[in-house]
Amino acid sequence: MIQKRFIIYLMSILLLLALVACSETATMVDVTSNTAAASGDREIADVLAVSEAATAPAIVADSSAVTIALNGDAISADSTAVTINGRVATITAAGTYALSGALTDGQVIVDTEDEQVVTLVLNGVDISNSTTAPIAILNAEEVVIVLADNSANNVTDASSYVFPNAEEDEPNAAIFSNADLTISGNGALTVTGNYNDAISSDDALTIAGGVITVNAVDDGLRGKDSLLIQGGTITVAAAGDGLKADKEDDATLGYVAIEGGIIHVVAGGDAISAQTDVLITGGEFNLSAGGGSSAQIAEDASGKGIKGLVNVLIDNGTFVIDVADDAIHSNGNITINGGTFTLVTGDDGMHADATLTINGGAVTIPTSYEGLESAVITINAGDINVTSSDDGINVAGGTDGSGGM
Repeated sequence: MIQKRFIIYLMSILLLLALVACSETATMVDVTSNTAAASGDREIADVLAVSEAATAPAIVADSSAVTIALNGDAISADSTAVTINGRVATITAAGTYALSGALTDGQVIVDTEDEQVVTLVLNGVDISNSTTAPIAILNAEEVVIVLADNSANNVTDASSYVFPNAEEDEPNAAIFSNADLTISGNGALTVTGNYNDAISSDDALTIAGGVITVNAVDDGLRGKDSLLIQGGTITVAAAGDGLKADKEDDATLGYVAIEGGIIHVVAGGDAISAQTDVLITGGEFNLSAGGGSSAQIAEDASGKGIKGLVNVLIDNGTFVIDVADDAIHSNGNITINGGTFTLVTGDDGMHADATLTINGGAVTIPTSYEGLESAVITINAGDINVTSSDDGINVAGGTDGSGGM
């Protein structure tokens, strides 16, 4: 009964705060409670369970690996499972393939009907192409790219592609996959997408490790079905979105799940964007989007830090976000269970159309239009410090018309 009265009292305070607007509002909240998390967590937990199951396959040393040597304008391989046509090597069977050397205006293709994994070990490769994707996974059950220890690898495409016919527009990324793709290992990979995306999978894309640096004229890392990051150091500079999952016709897909790693993103669009859910259980994040908090973006543009159109769930992590639009945004629900947040934004610090629930963590919003905004706001625990030019906390319907989609 005491807890119920406390919640009613707290909501009364929040509703009162929502009616107060001033030219510069500072709001501090320090609340503790054991109230249950917001509704909708069951669905998010189900998606997290799927993400946990989608771990990268174990990679072991394989003495039977096929060697593919890249020799500038030529390729050599010691297996009939690799078909060589000039500067194009096509892998036609499952197995492990070790690549090294440089290839100018060439391509490595995976095209196999086998139901086993194709593993590409990159050990100091530098591949470029002037007309298409330097690495193209056209058909496979699953592909794993392993970055060999202490190796430095580079993949670069050109600003225009030549497609086989007018009906086709793929491959369309420097590293492109039609199959589930995992990148792991302890080496380094630099990918430059001059035509479109840097690394893109039409299925699931998993980053399990490595030092990965991408530059793209559109999206940096894109897994259409899902994007799962388990670790590594990831640096993204993208004119479009930084990290993205955009499957539109399946409510169980189109999600981004991040379990750890060090992630730096500078994006012209959203830093992290999911068609459904963004699920974060840990990691270090430094995100910039839309030119930063001092930039002006078009009304129909989106320059958000973290955007999950259905849900955003954050359990832990360290977040430094500087964006033109909302720092953390959902058309549905946001749940914050923990973490440390510094949110500098030209719009809202946290915005959810339906519900915003904070169960813990330290949230500092030094600059914002409105600090916390949603139709329903529940604060069960946490330290919150908000500076805003309009409302510190706004529960007047969850929308203010101040930001784009």
